[in-house]
Amino acid sequence: MPGIILIPLVGFVLILVSCGKGRTEKLLVDKQWRVTNVTPPANGNFDIEDENEAQQLKNSVYQNAWFEFTHYGIFMASFNGKLDSGDYKLNYNGKIISLYPLHGNRIYEQIQIQRLNSKELNFNTLIAHFYMTLHCKAH
Repeated sequence: MPGIILIPLVGFVLILVSCGKGRTEKLLVDKQWRVTNVTPPANGNFDIEDENEAQQLKNSVYQNAWFEFTHYGIFMASFNGKLDSGDYKLNYNGKIISLYPLHGNRIYEQIQIQRLNSKELNFNTLIAHFYMTLHCKAH
């Protein structure tokens, strides 16, 4: 009898999980996300050095930077005119995007989504020693 109850429960959990991933994919793909701001992550502490570093990054590496994600699991990015591309996969709840080289299976970066809607994408990176939040707008 417990197995009969467990099967519908597992199905319900899988539906909920796929909704998060599907919603994220629907909002994320087929748009160019342009970086509009760089800020230290919101952790309640103000650090002038972090603020200065964020402004330097905004005005250098991330000036004119953009990201794109396709339905085919490919991402593209541009940093000061230098293009990068690879594969991406969304985790089960749609909150983390894992980035892979085009011809490899080893994750080289993970993006943790902080905010995502039809016009705005804010994220932090989890692997790089880059403790900033990128704020992007859809174009």
